[in-house]
Parts: sequence; structure tokens; C-alpha cells
Amino acid sequence: MKNMPLRSEDVREKNEKLILRYIQQSEGISQSEIVQLTGLKAPTVLRIFSILEGNGLIKVRKKVPDRGTSDKKGRKPVYYNVVKNSRYVIGVEFWSRSAFILVVDFSKSSVFSSEVCFRQGCDAMEMYEEIVHLIDQAIESVGIPPEKILGIGVGAPGQVCVDDGAIIEYRKIPGFNKFPLGKMLKERYDCPIKVANNAGVFALNAYRQGVAKESDALFTFFIRRGVGGAFIHQGRLFSVLGKTAFEIGHTIVESDGKQCYCGAKGCLEAYISELAILEYLSEAGFPFSSMDEVEQQLSEGNTGVLEAVKRCGKYISLSARNMMKILSPDGFLVITRYPTLSRVFADIISESLSQEIEEGKLQVYSGQYSSNEAGMGACDLIFDHYFQNL
Repeated sequence: MKNMPLRSEDVREKNEKLILRYIQQSEGISQSEIVQLTGLKAPTVLRIFSILEGNGLIKVRKKVPDRGTSDKKGRKPVYYNVVKNSRYVIGVEFWSRSAFILVVDFSKSSVFSSEVCFRQGCDAMEMYEEIVHLIDQAIESVGIPPEKILGIGVGAPGQVCVDDGAIIEYRKIPGFNKFPLGKMLKERYDCPIKVANNAGVFALNAYRQGVAKESDALFTFFIRRGVGGAFIHQGRLFSVLGKTAFEIGHTIVESDGKQCYCGAKGCLEAYISELAILEYLSEAGFPFSSMDEVEQQLSEGNTGVLEAVKRCGKYISLSARNMMKILSPDGFLVITRYPTLSRVFADIISESLSQEIEEGKLQVYSGQYSSNEAGMGACDLIFDHYFQNL
């Protein structure tokens, strides 16, 4: 079936979405510019512009964009933008403590955001109901008709089946193993639902418009209560057989090492997750009650705390070296909830892979977790699905 030739209506839809994506990503674009970018014939572009305008998806831009060109004689081109309120996308990112929702219009501008904290110890169904309440609140607040929702993208913790949106395994939330999240959301909202690991949605945003947008092959360490990993290659989130890959937190970094909650010993998560760092610092004579205190001491230059954190961080360098051999990324990104901690771990990776950096083969980035950026990455799951014929 995959090798069957495209039907004429398939070609038409592909060309429409190709042009529509160019318009969406621009600050205003003309038909002649689309002809140059796509190689499509001018009459075809004219016809598609007429269809898109007739469907209320694009409109003439009143203000001419600055192209930095000199005045030219002849007819001035007409520039187009997408109609912002013609379509909407909903992005959700959650973990064991909270959930965040972001709604963007067709131009990817934020029109609504909200966050809810979960009750400590709540189970999968309670979290699902909280997430549904967030989505319902967003739809009602913005006043979105169902037909204008392109879909709902979700960044979820644990291992995820990207094909059907099920949570394969996540032991930190009771009942979240083999939980059919995608199916349940699909039945409730009757629109496209795309679910990926939350490390993946954050990496997707960082790759496209964030700190690591110069990278072509980016591996991300996402450190929070657990440790997640994601690999973005040429704009796509890597998965294997429809499942999220790189359960990096449960790869072994020390044979017969510290006990991990998963039952194994020596997992990366047992050394560099937030809880593991707090536990190690307490054993080292720094009994902090929260990671906020750790970040404050790091930012103030407490050398004792810094050296202790570096001892935890040596395991991330081991993991990065392994990923370098397996994937040959041109970038590593470390994301935590704290900017100084992220930078410390990124520096550890940089020191470990200094030769690759000196040879220009690698860049190492750090960043602070942002719920808004995670939400935007979740929204991009839906935009990618919508434009998937490209």
C-alpha cells in the first residue's frame, strides 16, 4: 500500500498543506515567493491560495512585511497570513505533581494557559479527570467550536506508545501502567490525539525554536523526579516500533550500584534524579529539604555543594559518552527545573567530551524547564500530524 501512486486528490491535499505550512511559518508571504520555494506552477499556487482563502484559513496581510529590498517598479505583491482564529491546538504536559495546558491559535500564538497541582498520592484516573477538567476549562474559556480544534498533544511521563497514546509504564503514579490515555481522550473529544514522552515534547521545542535550534541531531537529558531521554533527528522525535525510546534513566551506569525504585541496581536515575541528589547531599553533610535550597547554594557559589553535585553528575557524563558512541549526536541538551544545576551537568558533559567539542563535532546546551515550552512542544505533535503529508 505504501508504494501505491498518489491519487490526484492526495496530491492536491499535499500541495495545499505544503503551501499552508509555508504561510503559517512566515510573517507574510506572497504567491510568487511560494512558487520559488515549492517549485509549483503559478496557476496551481493561485488556485490553492483561492481555496485556502475561501476556506477561511488564510487572508491578505494588511501590513507589508519588511524584506529589506529597494523599491521596484511594477505591481506590488500581495502578502498572506493564516487566519489566527481559524484553527486551534491544545497542548498538555503533566507529571506526578502537576499538569499544564497551553492553547495556541493557527499562528502558534498562545491564547490560554493554566496549571493544576495534583493531590499527593492520587491515582491515574484522578489525574485523568484533572487533565480533562483543564482541557474543558480551556475550550470553554477560549470559546473554541469543536470543528476548529486540530487536535490535542500530550507530553506524558514514562514510556509511551506513540501509535495509540497509551502509557506503557510509569510506576510513580498508581494505575498508570498500560493506561489507555490516548484512547480515552479520543473518545471524549473526537479529534486527533498525539501522546509522547514529556522529555520528547520539551526536546522538540528546544530543537525547533529554543536553546538548541542550531542542532541537527539532539539528545536531551530531562531531569526532574525521574530522568528521561529523547533524541530529535532532523526535526523528528525518534521512536522504536511505535514506542518512545531512550528510557535513559533506567540504563545501568554502575554495576551492582544503588538500588533504583524500578528494582534494578545502578540505574542513572538512582544517581541524578532530584530525590537522588537530595539523598546524596544529605549523606555528604548537606541535609537540604528541597532542590530549591540546592539551587540557591549552587548559584551562590558554595564549593562544597558544587563538588558533591559533581560527584553525582559523573554518571551523566558516562551516559553521554555511551550515547555519543551509539547515536553520534551533534548536540546534548540538559534540562532540569533549575538553571544552575542544568549548567553544572552540562559542564560535566562538556568536560567529558571536550575532544569532540574542540573538533567542532558537538555542542552542549543547558536550559531550565518551562511549562510553556513543554506545552508548545506538545502542540507541535499536532501540527506535525496535521502537516504529515509533507
